[in-house]
Amino acid sequence: MRIAPETSPMLIGAALIGAGLLLRRVEPDALSLPDKPDVAHRDSGARRAARITRDGIAKVLPSNLTGSVGRTLLMMGAGLVLVRLLDMAADESEQLF
Repeated sequence: MRIAPETSPMLIGAALIGAGLLLRRVEPDALSLPDKPDVAHRDSGARRAARITRDGIAKVLPSNLTGSVGRTLLMMGAGLVLVRLLDMAADESEQLF
């Protein structure tokens, strides 16, 4: 079965959306960041700098990696489907797909 080139962006977009929803639904514990303990720190020097840097990076990261990847796949899939739908509404000489 060959997929028509004009429908392949829609199928790929739908597959990306499905994969994104699946990843957002399933969040394995292996990809979760541990909670930061609230304790007094007694480190200094290079170890203190390393801890502060680590904590700063951890604040930016999502609590679970699959949630972030799933969200990205959802946006990519929705964007691809939207581009294709708008492309279908455009003039034939201006179409991308």
